[in-house]
Amino acid sequence: MSTDKPTPPDGFELFESAETDSDTPTVELEPGDVLDGIVLDFTEGEGAYGTWYRLRIKDESRGVVTYFAKGQVKRAAAQDRIEVGERIWVAMDTEEDTLERDDGTEVQYNPTMVGFPGGDD
Repeated sequence: MSTDKPTPPDGFELFESAETDSDTPTVELEPGDVLDGIVLDFTEGEGAYGTWYRLRIKDESRGVVTYFAKGQVKRAAAQDRIEVGERIWVAMDTEEDTLERDDGTEVQYNPTMVGFPGGDD
């Protein structure tokens, strides 16, 4: 149905745009930190270190944030497991792990984990 000037239905409020994404904080997880919310946007790109994935998540406690995928989150993104509109849980483990580089040096890091709804409810 078409009208001369569409208006939102009762109970709706028109969105008024401010700035673009510049106000969305970027989250760097620390050991023990968790992101838990809905994926609002998913962007993929190529950089000097290969493919990167950026997620915009409406986190339960932080509000809308940007997160650059690492660890298992990056693997899940590469395997098309992350979907816009779906819930995601991301956390950085508190226990360190060791990675041996090609040159033989070892690097300590905290693994990043990811979970999706669908377990035993």
